[in-house]
Amino acid sequence: MFDYNLRLNDKACIRFTCGRVILLALGCCGLAIMVYRLINGLGAATHLSDEWPWGFWIYCDLFLSALGSCGFAVGILTHVLHIEKYRPLARRALFVSLLCYLLVFLILFVEIGRWDNFYWVFISFAWTSPLYEVFICLTLYFLVQLAEAGEVWLDHYLPAFRRYAGYVMPFVFLVACVLPFGQEAALGAIYLAMPAKLNAIWSSQVLPWNCLISAFYGGLCFIVLEYRVTNRYLREGRDNEMTAGILRVAAAVMAVNLVIKIVDLSVRGVWGEVFSGHLEGNMFLAEIIVGSVVPVLLAFSPFIREDAAQRAAAVCGVAGILLNRFNFIFIGMARSAGGSYFPSFGELGLVVGLAALMVFIYLICVENLPIFHGKHDEEPRVIIH
Repeated sequence: MFDYNLRLNDKACIRFTCGRVILLALGCCGLAIMVYRLINGLGAATHLSDEWPWGFWIYCDLFLSALGSCGFAVGILTHVLHIEKYRPLARRALFVSLLCYLLVFLILFVEIGRWDNFYWVFISFAWTSPLYEVFICLTLYFLVQLAEAGEVWLDHYLPAFRRYAGYVMPFVFLVACVLPFGQEAALGAIYLAMPAKLNAIWSSQVLPWNCLISAFYGGLCFIVLEYRVTNRYLREGRDNEMTAGILRVAAAVMAVNLVIKIVDLSVRGVWGEVFSGHLEGNMFLAEIIVGSVVPVLLAFSPFIREDAAQRAAAVCGVAGILLNRFNFIFIGMARSAGGSYFPSFGELGLVVGLAALMVFIYLICVENLPIFHGKHDEEPRVIIH
């Protein structure tokens, strides 16, 4: 089987396998589609229309930012609440979050109509706009993530300067834990600006809070899923007690969010719409059952220490996020929007290609930087030399 190591220096080596070459090829295709869209415009590269001005790319932005919240979710547990048993997940969660937000930024850049005017958002100062708040919080959070990634690079390549980074990193972590609150809440607030178009099930003042809370537990489920998949691929050991604890924390937050939804639906009197038998109600019930009820029951069952139960709970938690964003972006808007929409090859290909590129970057970085084995270990090491 093809396996080639390209050594860059005594501390860095890029490994190429058949799978990684495929990932790199898909990434190049994604970048080519990106260039095509920037040259030819949205009309040539997408199936967007006046009825559906926000499509698949917006959906990807919203669920990727939610899954990318694993960084701030684990950061709160480890650096704010100081729960030490979850610290082995801290660096990898921050790095996965960085790649998710890098992908969000790339998609955002290609989906705006006049990409050459992107800099206007930095000089417009539209303080009352939820969309402006989203972009500013995204930008600041991404810069903070770069600072956090810089500490990992210093830890490996310039350890003599690591102690200087220690003076500012507590402040950086604090900012990183706060910024996503405003960003995720503002994403939900955007859809409250068009209450006549959004189905009554989701058109609620609670929507910003649901987006924020679901991002927290969705990020935790995503990092557990990443931890199990990556450790198996790299033949690393797994700590089932730690991941079981993370899933219980996620499930407790899920239960709170579920109670908030139930109370909100009761106060607004829209249970009839939920059980109407229409597509909107059925999709909402699927979101609740798959994304909340099942993982909560699994997480608080005695089986949660077993591999199968953890995989099922994590997958259901992530699927709940995908369903939630899909529901209020597409299902909740479909009746009022009219017409039909299905993403074009360019929309699908760009996301698949750029996601493959992020996976390739992830594999190279975890093999050459102390992301899995950080400064709190006795002997930080590189996986492949």
